[in-house]
Amino acid sequence: MRVAVFSNEPMRYAPQAQVICALYKGTKKVNILDRKDLTGDLITIIDEAVVFLKKHLNLRYEIKEIRRKEVLELPEIALREAVVNSICHRDYFEKGANVMVEVFDDRVEISNPGSLPHGMTVEDFGKRSMTRNPTIASLLHRINYIEKMGTGINRMKEACNEAGVAEPVFEITGFFTIIFYRSHMQNDKNFGDFGVHINETQIKILKLIQIDAKISAKRIAESLNMTTRAIEQNLKDLREKNLIQRIGTARGGEWINMAIKNKLK
Repeated sequence: MRVAVFSNEPMRYAPQAQVICALYKGTKKVNILDRKDLTGDLITIIDEAVVFLKKHLNLRYEIKEIRRKEVLELPEIALREAVVNSICHRDYFEKGANVMVEVFDDRVEISNPGSLPHGMTVEDFGKRSMTRNPTIASLLHRINYIEKMGTGINRMKEACNEAGVAEPVFEITGFFTIIFYRSHMQNDKNFGDFGVHINETQIKILKLIQIDAKISAKRIAESLNMTTRAIEQNLKDLREKNLIQRIGTARGGEWINMAIKNKLK
Protein backbone atom coordinates (compact mmCIF):
# COMPACT_ATOMS: atom_id res chain seq x y z
CA MET A 1 0.00 0.00 0.00
CA ARG A 2 2.93 2.37 -0.42
CA VAL A 3 1.21 3.65 -3.57
CA ALA A 4 -1.64 5.03 -1.41
CA VAL A 5 0.84 7.15 0.53
CA PHE A 6 3.16 8.40 -2.19
CA SER A 7 1.24 8.26 -5.49
CA ASN A 8 -0.46 11.40 -6.83
CA GLU A 9 -3.23 9.18 -8.23
CA PRO A 10 -3.56 6.29 -5.78
CA MET A 11 -7.19 5.67 -6.78
CA ARG A 12 -5.98 4.30 -10.10
CA TYR A 13 -4.50 1.38 -8.18
CA ALA A 14 -6.69 1.27 -5.06
CA PRO A 15 -10.05 3.02 -5.71
CA GLN A 16 -11.33 1.89 -2.30
CA ALA A 17 -8.71 4.09 -0.63
CA GLN A 18 -10.76 7.25 -1.11
CA VAL A 19 -12.41 8.94 1.87
CA ILE A 20 -15.93 10.33 1.58
CA CYS A 21 -16.84 13.37 3.68
CA ALA A 22 -20.47 14.38 4.10
CA LEU A 23 -22.52 16.99 5.96
CA TYR A 24 -26.14 16.09 6.68
CA LYS A 25 -29.12 18.16 7.68
CA GLY A 26 -30.47 16.77 10.92
CA THR A 27 -29.45 13.55 12.61
CA LYS A 28 -30.13 11.01 9.84
CA LYS A 29 -28.54 10.15 6.49
CA VAL A 30 -31.25 11.74 4.38
CA ASN A 31 -30.49 15.26 3.22
CA ILE A 32 -26.87 15.89 2.19
CA LEU A 33 -25.85 19.54 2.44
CA ASP A 34 -22.21 19.13 1.45
CA ARG A 35 -20.06 16.27 0.19
CA LYS A 36 -16.43 15.89 -0.75
CA ASP A 37 -14.69 12.80 -2.10
CA LEU A 38 -11.01 12.80 -1.17
CA THR A 39 -8.85 10.95 -3.65
CA GLY A 40 -5.25 12.13 -3.26
CA ASP A 41 -2.38 10.52 -1.40
CA LEU A 42 -3.17 9.47 2.18
CA ILE A 43 -1.37 12.40 3.79
CA THR A 44 -3.34 14.90 1.72
CA ILE A 45 -6.56 13.00 2.41
CA ILE A 46 -5.99 13.15 6.17
CA ASP A 47 -5.37 16.90 6.09
CA GLU A 48 -8.35 17.60 3.81
CA ALA A 49 -10.67 15.48 5.96
CA VAL A 50 -9.74 17.54 9.01
CA VAL A 51 -10.31 20.75 7.02
CA PHE A 52 -13.79 19.48 6.09
CA LEU A 53 -14.59 18.83 9.74
CA LYS A 54 -13.35 22.25 10.82
CA LYS A 55 -15.46 23.88 8.10
CA HIS A 56 -18.68 22.40 9.45
CA LEU A 57 -18.18 22.37 13.21
CA ASN A 58 -18.89 25.21 15.62
CA LEU A 59 -16.10 27.61 16.42
CA ARG A 60 -15.72 30.07 19.25
CA TYR A 61 -13.09 32.59 20.21
CA GLU A 62 -11.23 32.95 23.48
CA ILE A 63 -9.60 36.32 24.05
CA LYS A 64 -7.25 35.94 27.00
CA GLU A 65 -4.23 37.66 25.50
CA ILE A 66 -3.65 40.16 22.70
CA ARG A 67 -4.32 37.54 20.05
CA ARG A 68 -7.62 35.70 20.03
CA LYS A 69 -7.65 31.90 20.09
CA GLU A 70 -9.97 29.84 17.92
CA VAL A 71 -11.51 26.89 19.77
CA LEU A 72 -13.31 24.13 17.87
CA GLU A 73 -16.29 22.55 19.61
CA LEU A 74 -14.58 19.15 19.32
CA PRO A 75 -10.81 18.98 19.87
CA GLU A 76 -8.95 18.93 16.56
CA ILE A 77 -6.31 16.56 17.90
CA ALA A 78 -8.99 13.93 18.65
CA LEU A 79 -10.65 14.36 15.27
CA ARG A 80 -7.33 14.05 13.44
CA GLU A 81 -6.44 10.97 15.47
CA ALA A 82 -9.77 9.39 14.52
CA VAL A 83 -9.27 10.12 10.82
CA VAL A 84 -5.73 8.73 10.88
CA ASN A 85 -6.92 5.65 12.78
CA SER A 86 -9.64 4.93 10.21
CA ILE A 87 -7.30 5.32 7.25
CA CYS A 88 -4.49 3.35 8.84
CA HIS A 89 -6.59 0.43 10.07
CA ARG A 90 -9.27 0.04 7.40
CA ASP A 91 -9.62 -3.24 5.52
CA TYR A 92 -8.19 -2.37 2.10
CA PHE A 93 -9.23 -5.77 0.72
CA GLU A 94 -12.86 -4.70 1.13
CA LYS A 95 -13.43 -2.87 -2.16
CA GLY A 96 -17.12 -2.12 -1.69
CA ALA A 97 -16.79 0.39 1.14
CA ASN A 98 -14.90 3.54 2.01
CA VAL A 99 -13.76 5.42 5.05
CA MET A 100 -16.56 7.85 5.91
CA VAL A 101 -16.27 11.19 7.71
CA GLU A 102 -19.82 12.32 8.47
CA VAL A 103 -21.15 15.40 10.27
CA PHE A 104 -24.66 15.41 11.73
CA ASP A 105 -26.42 18.03 13.83
CA ASP A 106 -25.72 16.08 17.01
CA ARG A 107 -22.56 14.10 16.27
CA VAL A 108 -19.56 13.33 14.08
CA GLU A 109 -19.03 9.76 12.88
CA ILE A 110 -15.74 8.52 11.43
CA SER A 111 -15.91 4.93 10.24
CA ASN A 112 -13.89 2.43 8.28
CA PRO A 113 -14.62 -1.02 6.86
CA GLY A 114 -13.11 -3.80 8.94
CA SER A 115 -13.59 -4.77 12.57
CA LEU A 116 -10.73 -5.36 15.00
CA PRO A 117 -7.64 -7.01 13.45
CA HIS A 118 -7.52 -10.79 13.60
CA GLY A 119 -6.26 -11.96 16.98
CA MET A 120 -7.36 -8.82 18.84
CA THR A 121 -10.33 -8.98 21.22
CA VAL A 122 -12.66 -6.28 22.51
CA GLU A 123 -10.90 -6.59 25.89
CA ASP A 124 -7.61 -5.69 24.16
CA PHE A 125 -9.11 -2.56 22.62
CA GLY A 126 -7.25 0.55 23.73
CA LYS A 127 -4.69 -1.50 25.63
CA ARG A 128 -2.75 -3.42 23.00
CA SER A 129 -1.47 -2.39 19.58
CA MET A 130 -2.10 -4.47 16.48
CA THR A 131 -2.34 -3.06 12.98
CA ARG A 132 -4.06 -4.50 9.94
CA ASN A 133 -1.80 -2.54 7.57
CA PRO A 134 1.76 -2.53 8.96
CA THR A 135 3.26 -0.84 5.88
CA ILE A 136 0.91 2.15 6.12
CA ALA A 137 1.31 2.27 9.90
CA SER A 138 5.10 2.27 9.58
CA LEU A 139 5.08 5.08 7.02
CA LEU A 140 2.66 7.22 9.07
CA HIS A 141 4.79 6.59 12.16
CA ARG A 142 7.93 7.80 10.37
CA ILE A 143 6.29 11.14 9.58
CA ASN A 144 4.92 11.44 13.13
CA TYR A 145 1.27 10.97 12.22
CA ILE A 146 0.86 8.02 14.59
CA GLU A 147 2.58 6.29 17.49
CA LYS A 148 2.96 2.52 17.04
CA MET A 149 2.15 1.92 20.69
CA GLY A 150 -1.64 1.66 20.68
CA THR A 151 -2.01 5.09 22.31
CA GLY A 152 -4.38 6.66 19.77
CA ILE A 153 -7.60 5.69 21.54
CA ASN A 154 -6.40 7.06 24.86
CA ARG A 155 -5.17 10.27 23.21
CA MET A 156 -8.65 10.84 21.77
CA LYS A 157 -10.23 10.33 25.18
CA GLU A 158 -7.69 12.56 26.90
CA ALA A 159 -8.13 15.37 24.35
CA CYS A 160 -11.90 15.29 24.83
CA ASN A 161 -11.55 15.30 28.62
CA GLU A 162 -9.21 18.30 28.47
CA ALA A 163 -11.67 20.14 26.19
CA GLY A 164 -14.56 19.39 28.54
CA VAL A 165 -16.57 17.35 26.03
CA ALA A 166 -17.81 13.78 26.15
CA GLU A 167 -15.36 11.01 25.34
CA PRO A 168 -15.85 9.38 21.93
CA VAL A 169 -17.99 6.27 21.64
CA PHE A 170 -16.63 3.26 19.75
CA GLU A 171 -18.80 0.84 17.80
CA ILE A 172 -17.24 -2.40 16.60
CA THR A 173 -19.22 -4.41 14.05
CA GLY A 174 -18.23 -5.20 10.46
CA PHE A 175 -17.14 -1.55 10.54
CA PHE A 176 -15.15 0.31 13.16
CA THR A 177 -16.90 3.59 14.02
CA ILE A 178 -15.81 6.46 16.26
CA ILE A 179 -18.62 8.77 17.36
CA PHE A 180 -18.06 12.24 18.81
CA TYR A 181 -21.16 13.86 20.29
CA ARG A 182 -21.14 17.55 19.52
CA SER A 183 -20.69 19.91 22.44
CA HIS A 184 -23.82 21.98 21.84
CA MET A 185 -25.84 18.80 22.47
CA GLN A 186 -24.35 18.73 25.98
CA ASN A 187 -26.30 21.75 27.25
CA ASP A 188 -23.78 24.30 25.98
CA LYS A 189 -26.28 27.05 25.25
CA ASN A 190 -23.86 29.91 24.68
CA PHE A 191 -21.29 28.52 22.28
CA GLY A 192 -19.10 31.30 20.92
CA ASP A 193 -18.98 35.04 21.30
CA PHE A 194 -22.32 35.34 19.49
CA GLY A 195 -24.28 33.69 22.30
CA VAL A 196 -25.58 31.16 19.74
CA HIS A 197 -24.22 28.21 17.81
CA ILE A 198 -22.15 29.32 14.83
CA ASN A 199 -19.78 27.24 12.73
CA GLU A 200 -16.67 28.21 10.80
CA THR A 201 -18.54 28.32 7.50
CA GLN A 202 -21.01 30.80 8.95
CA ILE A 203 -18.17 32.99 10.21
CA LYS A 204 -16.74 33.04 6.69
CA ILE A 205 -20.17 33.91 5.30
CA LEU A 206 -20.46 36.83 7.71
CA LYS A 207 -17.05 38.10 6.61
CA LEU A 208 -18.02 37.88 2.94
CA ILE A 209 -21.24 39.76 3.65
CA GLN A 210 -19.24 42.43 5.45
CA ILE A 211 -17.13 42.88 2.33
CA ASP A 212 -20.06 42.80 -0.13
CA ALA A 213 -23.57 43.24 1.26
CA LYS A 214 -25.08 42.34 -2.12
CA ILE A 215 -23.26 39.03 -2.52
CA SER A 216 -25.46 36.14 -3.64
CA ALA A 217 -25.64 32.64 -2.21
CA LYS A 218 -24.19 31.33 -5.46
CA ARG A 219 -21.16 33.61 -5.22
CA ILE A 220 -20.65 32.70 -1.56
CA ALA A 221 -20.76 29.02 -2.52
CA GLU A 222 -18.14 29.60 -5.22
CA SER A 223 -15.90 31.51 -2.81
CA LEU A 224 -16.06 28.80 -0.15
CA ASN A 225 -15.99 25.86 -2.59
CA MET A 226 -19.31 24.53 -1.31
CA THR A 227 -22.69 23.71 -2.81
CA THR A 228 -25.27 26.49 -3.11
CA ARG A 229 -27.67 24.33 -1.14
CA ALA A 230 -25.26 24.13 1.79
CA ILE A 231 -24.76 27.91 1.76
CA GLU A 232 -28.50 28.56 1.62
CA GLN A 233 -28.98 26.33 4.66
CA ASN A 234 -26.27 28.26 6.55
CA LEU A 235 -27.83 31.59 5.52
CA LYS A 236 -31.21 30.38 6.76
CA ASP A 237 -29.61 29.39 10.06
CA LEU A 238 -27.96 32.81 10.41
CA ARG A 239 -31.27 34.56 9.73
CA GLU A 240 -33.07 32.42 12.31
CA LYS A 241 -30.38 33.38 14.84
CA ASN A 242 -30.97 37.04 13.97
CA LEU A 243 -27.35 37.53 12.88
CA ILE A 244 -28.26 38.70 9.37
CA GLN A 245 -31.28 40.11 7.56
CA ARG A 246 -32.08 40.37 3.89
CA ILE A 247 -33.49 43.67 2.64
CA GLY A 248 -35.03 43.98 -0.81
CA THR A 249 -35.46 41.40 -3.56
CA ALA A 250 -33.41 38.26 -4.10
CA ARG A 251 -31.55 39.88 -7.01
CA GLY A 252 -31.47 43.53 -6.05
CA GLY A 253 -31.45 43.32 -2.29
CA GLU A 254 -28.61 43.27 0.21
CA TRP A 255 -27.65 41.72 3.51
CA ILE A 256 -27.62 43.57 6.81
CA ASN A 257 -24.97 42.08 9.06
CA MET A 258 -26.10 42.46 12.64
CA ALA A 259 -23.13 40.75 14.30
CA ILE A 260 -19.93 40.98 12.32
CA LYS A 261 -19.20 44.67 12.95
CA ASN A 262 -18.82 44.18 16.67
CA LYS A 263 -17.77 40.52 16.91
CA LEU A 264 -15.30 39.88 14.12
CA LYS A 265 -13.06 42.96 13.98
